[in-house]
Amino acid sequence: MATLPQSVPWFGARFGRISRPFWGGIILVAVAVIWWLDHISGYEFSLIVAYLLPIFLATWMIGRAMGLAIAFLCVGAWMLSFADRHLFSHPLLFAWDGLLQLCMYLIFVLMLDRLKTALALADQRFVTVIEGLDSAVYVLHGVDGRLLYINSKGREAFGSGRPCTAQDIEQRLQVRWTDLAASSQEGGARTLEVQDSVTKAWYWLTVRQIRWVDGERVQLHIATDISARRHAEALARQQQEKDEITARLVTAGEMASLLAHELSQPLAAIASYNMGCVRRLSSGDWQAAELREAMEKSTAQAVRAGGIIQGVREFLHKREPDLAPCDINSVITEAALTVQNETAGHDVRARIDLDSGRPQVLADIIMLKQVLLNLIRNGVESMENVPPEGRELLVRSRVTGADTLQVDVADRGCGLPEELAGNPFRPFFTTKADGMGMGLQICRSIVEFHNGKIWAAANPGGGTVFHFTLGIARP
Repeated sequence: MATLPQSVPWFGARFGRISRPFWGGIILVAVAVIWWLDHISGYEFSLIVAYLLPIFLATWMIGRAMGLAIAFLCVGAWMLSFADRHLFSHPLLFAWDGLLQLCMYLIFVLMLDRLKTALALADQRFVTVIEGLDSAVYVLHGVDGRLLYINSKGREAFGSGRPCTAQDIEQRLQVRWTDLAASSQEGGARTLEVQDSVTKAWYWLTVRQIRWVDGERVQLHIATDISARRHAEALARQQQEKDEITARLVTAGEMASLLAHELSQPLAAIASYNMGCVRRLSSGDWQAAELREAMEKSTAQAVRAGGIIQGVREFLHKREPDLAPCDINSVITEAALTVQNETAGHDVRARIDLDSGRPQVLADIIMLKQVLLNLIRNGVESMENVPPEGRELLVRSRVTGADTLQVDVADRGCGLPEELAGNPFRPFFTTKADGMGMGLQICRSIVEFHNGKIWAAANPGGGTVFHFTLGIARP
């Protein structure tokens, strides 16, 4: 199992693998060479500072005890070199000089050992943090791609109970470190989603080039498990599809009574035209032009009834959205005609104010009609407690920019409840006894699917105004 190198200077990082006996031999040779140079020089110059080198090597590469021992050895070697040729007037002064040197060496050893311990503790704290992360962290060499370090989460995720290698991780994640090296620069990061081919878990992989403790360029990989998030997103998408279908079915149920009224009119007209033709044919007093006109009107009413049924069928049919240029004014007019009986039954005066330029928008007509129907019905129902003379509903279209059209549905009702003042599109909240609380949420989803925006505001004359924008279709 790879471990994180000690956070020591480049000297220790490069030569830390040399054995202790070998270092001991080097240190003794260094002490002997310095003693010999000191001995042959007489007392003309002192190499007392040079003894710091073997003391440093002994303390840093072997340990504090060895550093202390070498310090005593160095002081003894120095005193042995100048025992019979020192320049002091009294032997006690020479001994005092040796004692000062020993104290200096001992302080140097203790400070150096304290520094080494502090670096080791800092490294240990860093490793503890990395080992405690919920993400898999591993480091690859920037030249040959070998694994330099991997934390416990990485070993658990990719090791399968045994030591893992860089090749094992590449095979499981199906991504090569050489491909990532070409696309990630030092200081920058590249992110991608990858799947473990063995466990089928999904990871958000972040790759960054950094400098390792020995100065070499390496790749830092951080793999965060996002399987739960992807599963939740998939469930959310499925639930949203089910909610949309349910909402359409609920809306269709609400439209059933309206369909009875809508179909009763063309069917009654067809029956009337046909009976008129039968009576004229039975009486023998008829003209071809009159019969032709009656039959043409009957045919038109039959086409109208078929269109109503086909519209409901398309509304309920689960299909992919079909974005195409359409006349927004025509869609608004059709939606208003669909709920004409409902508005009349509630004594609501419906007013339509359409842009005179007849702009074309890129939209799915069925989805767009659903948004208008939901907003219009909400406006009609919000005015149930308003006196009949104050019940007015306005549907307006107007071009607000070079590529934007805005539709407004304004009512004079009771306004939004306090619970929805900050977020009127909160799902599963409704003030209706038989409502699901998904109407406005579905409206927002449809408008945002069309790259538009929907919001609500207070109507200056009382009530609420819902605004939504659509993109204008360009030829």
